[in-house]
Amino acid sequence: MKTALEKIKNVRSVDLPDGTQNAVVTFTGKCDQLGALETAALNAGVPALVVNHAHVMVSFKPLKGADLKSAREEVTLLPAVVGVTATAGGLELHADLEKLTMEDIKAAAGKFNCDVAVNQTFEFAKYKVVEGDFEVFQRAVPNIKGVMTVREEGDNTLGMWIHRTFVKIDQIEKIKDIKVARQ
Repeated sequence: MKTALEKIKNVRSVDLPDGTQNAVVTFTGKCDQLGALETAALNAGVPALVVNHAHVMVSFKPLKGADLKSAREEVTLLPAVVGVTATAGGLELHADLEKLTMEDIKAAAGKFNCDVAVNQTFEFAKYKVVEGDFEVFQRAVPNIKGVMTVREEGDNTLGMWIHRTFVKIDQIEKIKDIKVARQ
């Protein structure tokens, strides 16, 4: 995979840290060219997804007394957001999914009486293990293609970004000997 990634135009370096399932790639191309990284990895036999620059569509629902303009501006200031494209329905965030949380997006918009929804490709979900071994669930979920940046949320709960193109929810909800409840 490393050799395949290194052959891509605008790739400056590729590192495969020991003990992780990640590749750290220095890429100087445009964000619409990131798919070339995923394609090269897949062609090398390793399904991969770029997680530190994903496009997350956020729509806003103004509540009573809302300041929509300020809510949108506040979301763009989140540390995980590296770029923004305004759309008719909201914002397209260029974001690092390892740092971005749904709670951060909601809190930023909530300061100005707006609620938010994440649409289209990515979805943030939390699952609580209600029966079975939490550690088994915690080890299994990151191995599901399209589940990214899994993190503990406390109380036997995992939060994760899901690439909806690749993940069928029953892949998460039907892990053998585990019963989960979506939070």
